[in-house]
Amino acid sequence: MSRRGRDGTDSFWIEGVRNFLQAHAFHASFRSVIVSEVLLRNAVARKLVRRLGAAGVPIARVSPERFRTVSTAAHASGVGAILRQRWKPIVEARADGLCWLVVERIASPGNLGTIVRTAEAVGARGVFFVGPQADPYDPAVVRGSMGGLFSLDYVRTTVAGLASWSRQHNVRLVGLSPEAETLWTAGPIDRPVALVIGEERRGLSTALRRLCETCVRLPMTGSADSLNVGVATGVMLYELVRRRGT
Repeated sequence: MSRRGRDGTDSFWIEGVRNFLQAHAFHASFRSVIVSEVLLRNAVARKLVRRLGAAGVPIARVSPERFRTVSTAAHASGVGAILRQRWKPIVEARADGLCWLVVERIASPGNLGTIVRTAEAVGARGVFFVGPQADPYDPAVVRGSMGGLFSLDYVRTTVAGLASWSRQHNVRLVGLSPEAETLWTAGPIDRPVALVIGEERRGLSTALRRLCETCVRLPMTGSADSLNVGVATGVMLYELVRRRGT
């Protein structure tokens, strides 16, 4: 399914037993299920397929060869599903949890998947996607998130919308930039925080940089001048966990 197809139908594809079971556990909206009973050996997943079918979800039972034509995984598990995308209106976004993340564009789907996975692991509330560029429902992002997307709030907004929300909820927008003077280990966390993450090569856009109340950098003592954006985001998140004592 292409980006246009995903957005046009408000849908996305998942596959694999873990994602399939987690989607159901977090009350995802199933639009259809594709299953190869020859490939699918997990008894719990097989039972869930039957339950969804009994509840009226369309079930397509296919051969292993046919399933592999739609599978994007290295090893076809025998079960996949088309789910409804979940977007939370910004007026319902709460400023609790460890923090929010703010993303405008991440070039690598694998990096974005890692960011989502780590955000869920530390107890972040969710991710603001500023503008239309980032696609959290790309199959590579979904796969890289390892199910993390199901428990995070996703909000699609604009720079102006994010600015209004942060003022309303007294949230400090903290941008990650290698040119910043302040170290993240000393950055202010006296209020709820949203960490603003830039694109791999270009970093923060001018609009987002201007919106940030504070910009910080990570301590770097080696010869490298930057970290992979997924790694850098993970370091920031776990430092916030340490400093908040959670």
